[in-house]
Amino acid sequence: MRFGIWMLVLALLSACGGAEVQETPEVPPASFRQALLFLQQGFRQHGVEGTYTVWFAPAGEDRQELLLEDPEGRFWQESFTCTWDEERDWYTFSNLFEPVLTQEGDRWAREADGETAAFQAAAVWQTELTADRDLDVPLRFDVPPGPSVYDRQWGGGKEAPPRMLYRLWLYQDPRLQFTAEVEYPQYAEYLADFPDPEKVNARIREAFFSFRPEGEMQGAMLRNGVVARADERLLSLRIYAYNELRAAAHPSDWYIGLTLDLETGEALTLRDILGPDRTVGALLDSGAFRCEQVWGEGADREGLEALQMEEARTRIDPDSTENFYLTEDSLGLISSVGRYFFYMEAPLAALGLGEWAA
Repeated sequence: MRFGIWMLVLALLSACGGAEVQETPEVPPASFRQALLFLQQGFRQHGVEGTYTVWFAPAGEDRQELLLEDPEGRFWQESFTCTWDEERDWYTFSNLFEPVLTQEGDRWAREADGETAAFQAAAVWQTELTADRDLDVPLRFDVPPGPSVYDRQWGGGKEAPPRMLYRLWLYQDPRLQFTAEVEYPQYAEYLADFPDPEKVNARIREAFFSFRPEGEMQGAMLRNGVVARADERLLSLRIYAYNELRAAAHPSDWYIGLTLDLETGEALTLRDILGPDRTVGALLDSGAFRCEQVWGEGADREGLEALQMEEARTRIDPDSTENFYLTEDSLGLISSVGRYFFYMEAPLAALGLGEWAA
């Protein structure tokens, strides 16, 4: 319902002969002051800068609703459950919804409108908050952990190609209820037999880490991949990505390719493989490709493959670095049917591209 309840509050006030909205109290309830301290602790954990105005809705039985205005005039809806242990005088905050900590304004922030105005009018306390100014409030709650990062070499149950190793990167933010796991290959640091291994390693990391974990909440991301080819000339990867996020209507997954020239450290495009004149359509007309995944119902695999390849004609950009990969003897193409990704392979020799074979 977002802020719909506050529109109802204003309507009821108007129906009661123009009743005035009460002034916000100078001394708020103890739970509000603990909640403000809790919010500030989140600001400090996640590096939120600037002064925010905070409006507190009347405390509900299940949720405490808040409205925050940032220094740019954008509004953020926050909410959580707050319970109090009277014997210990101790507070517990749970069921957290704190998008302001992500700073993803395009996804969660909103401009001033009638609903934000209604929330402000119905609020029972208004104050300001910044991470830089200490609050004169004793802390009476358990501090939830902030984000943590784990990044180290690991075996992963599979053997890395010669001269390479696998690394595992884990990101966990219990407060924002978000995790990310990335398994990615790297060349050994001691290598001296090709010009710039660090440049190559940086380009690999860039392909696997095409997201900002600090901007996510309430969900999970996964990235891993297959080293399709690794020799003295080329490195080629097929990378798998999976997202499951509250902000999205459904989980999503996809593939991307990355092929690096180890002499220059630069990513190749499909055009570099095909040459200046050959088209994607001409490749697919060869009849040499076979789809590794077929999306659709029915037993006619050949017909479904044909439909997928027909759609791939318009989806595969020959000037992209991400929609193909190489093996020792094959070319792989990556495409999709709607939101469902697939990849297909064909022997390089059958495509007249034998010079790219290992």
